[in-house]
Amino acid sequence: MRTSRFADIGRILRRFDDRGNVAIVAALAMGPICVAGLGAVDLARATTAKAELQDALDAAALGAARTPATTNADLKAAGDRFLSQNLSLSDDFALGATDFKAGENGNVIATAELKVRPFIAGMLSNGEMSIVATSEVVRASVKVEIALVLDTTGSMNTGSKLADMKRAAKDFVTKMEEAANKSVEPNAVKISLVPFSNTVRVDGTAYLNSPWIDQAGASPINDEIFTTATGTQHANRLTLFATLGTPWRGCVEMRKAPYDVQDTAPSTGTPATLYTPYFAPDEPDSKTTGYSDNFENNYVPDNTGSTTNWRVKQGAINKYGGTKRGSMTTTFGPNRGCGLSKMRRLSTDFRGIRDDIDALVADGNTNIPIGMSWGWNTLSPQGPFADGVAYNTPKHQKIVILMTDGQNTMAQRDTPNDGTYSGTGYIWQNRLIRSNGQALTNGATSTTRTETLDYRLSLLCTNMKAKDIEIYTIRVEAGSSTLLQNCATSRDNFYNVTDSSTLTAVFQSIAGQIAALHLSR
Repeated sequence: MRTSRFADIGRILRRFDDRGNVAIVAALAMGPICVAGLGAVDLARATTAKAELQDALDAAALGAARTPATTNADLKAAGDRFLSQNLSLSDDFALGATDFKAGENGNVIATAELKVRPFIAGMLSNGEMSIVATSEVVRASVKVEIALVLDTTGSMNTGSKLADMKRAAKDFVTKMEEAANKSVEPNAVKISLVPFSNTVRVDGTAYLNSPWIDQAGASPINDEIFTTATGTQHANRLTLFATLGTPWRGCVEMRKAPYDVQDTAPSTGTPATLYTPYFAPDEPDSKTTGYSDNFENNYVPDNTGSTTNWRVKQGAINKYGGTKRGSMTTTFGPNRGCGLSKMRRLSTDFRGIRDDIDALVADGNTNIPIGMSWGWNTLSPQGPFADGVAYNTPKHQKIVILMTDGQNTMAQRDTPNDGTYSGTGYIWQNRLIRSNGQALTNGATSTTRTETLDYRLSLLCTNMKAKDIEIYTIRVEAGSSTLLQNCATSRDNFYNVTDSSTLTAVFQSIAGQIAALHLSR
């Protein structure tokens, strides 16, 4: 009996001992657990402080860079002032050492240290935690005006070329926007957008009454399509649009040589410098003997009696008040061939430019010269917009980026017009001048037509480079490498793209060059 009682007491004591061990172990474990918990709080505080310090330092570096300060002492004084304005500190944070100085390229390099008293370090060693942030701001010495001249001809609908171009061009605009945001100069980057096919389209509503549009039909090319049995008759194209009840969509024609390859300001005193509204004339009702093709753009009755002269039928102006044969569209009527998207003047509305790029459509034949000439127009200080700074203005650079997927083309058809109407009119109007000084005429082969447009483009590129406009060219899958390589400012400015999926990398390369060579000087 005694033995049993002693055994029970022993078991109770052993149970108490076991529970005591657990309590002791639990008590000992609480220390590390508390330390870990407080350490996590310290880490969170440090992370938040780091982010706040970085934001404040970025703003301070940008503010210091925008001041006229040139010495490190002046930069530090300005930087410290901006930093104190942008950084809000609680009592357990203290701003330590700061530094604002000029880098090798004139950039502003900033560093700042923040002292934080952490819970754990404060209890164990009375120590402080140091948080450091750095920032660098490009102090740009050059502003850039960039014209994106993009091929939106029908061939761009092949495969994914149009989608690839849109993505690449939008990413380019974003890259340049980021560079502009880092610049200390206001409006350091301006971009224009010029889609082209056989013509270029301005805003037909905004510029309908502009003085650089041939309001009275005074340009020497205006009346060439309004032929009679003995010559031509005068017509105001804008009036004919109104008579038809069809708005002018905004497409324009190439100016008469030599103004087609110059940026001479349009002036009513020199009518050939004005821009003629694109007007595809009504073509004769019936097929002409000896030709296999019917006239394609027959949208009102001829109203010329029994004459068999196709030029008289086509050139009559009294027919445009008659009954229309169908809906006036970009494939039928006076706006036929004007299916492309509108261009945009120089702008800092980068989101708007990206939206315009996203809305681009592809239609028509390839006339690179008219695209390049309007790219130049957007940068020109002379007209028609006069948006660009004066040529050779210090610390400014004008840049054109041309992308095309094909060779210059002037369509042929087996009708007396020997082709369709375009931004160069009909071929029989003899408006394109060849390298031998002779005008392009009916019967010219497709090769000769391409060579003539190539020649006009080469003159344009030469004239633009003479104005210190930097040119980048991108050939996508087709067209003449030699022509575009010679057009570019240097061999390094020419890109030969065999797969449109690589266009983003190409445009990013160009953006990087522009930022490095101009915005980061």
